[in-house]
Amino acid sequence: MAPMRPSAIGMRPHTGWAAVVALAGAPSGPEVVARRRIDMATTFDEGAVYHVGRELPLPRAEALLRSSEERFLRVARTALADLADELRAGGCEPVASAVVSGGGRPLPPLQAILRSHPLVHAAEGELYRQVLLRASEECRLPVQRVSAKELPALAARALGVTPERLGARLAALGRAAGKPWARDQKESALAAWIALAAHRGSD
Repeated sequence: MAPMRPSAIGMRPHTGWAAVVALAGAPSGPEVVARRRIDMATTFDEGAVYHVGRELPLPRAEALLRSSEERFLRVARTALADLADELRAGGCEPVASAVVSGGGRPLPPLQAILRSHPLVHAAEGELYRQVLLRASEECRLPVQRVSAKELPALAARALGVTPERLGARLAALGRAAGKPWARDQKESALAAWIALAAHRGSD
């Protein structure tokens, strides 16, 4: 049997869903082996739980957030486990994952979050990042957070190339993979690339 190729999964979360790209092979020349969207919620009210929580008494908002997070986690965990099985069936062993993240500033208590619309958006972003991080851990996939703002610089450093060269290689990766290859797929691919390089560096 041919040896399994190492693969890494990159995820770019949004409210209620995440774009996912898996890369496999050597970090110097990986290929896209999977692309998909994980839907953790199907309607705005189901996904935008902090927005909904603003209209509820605090205890009910807390209960909604707890139950929603667990439900989102179950969906994400199942989707990642299915993707890992699909990758293995195709000769790729998932070895790492990465979640594209925001600034990572600590959030205040829930009562303060619900009084501020910008904080509601920040909290929902962090909720889905945490769900994907936990889902990866529960699937026994080493996972890291990667700052969206620093993504190109971190990827260029991990691969030992200039940012300009990285852009050309990312474009070539997209041409080989085909559409869709929008911002979500590019950021997910860069996150997966960083995770793949980090795994290779730890061997």
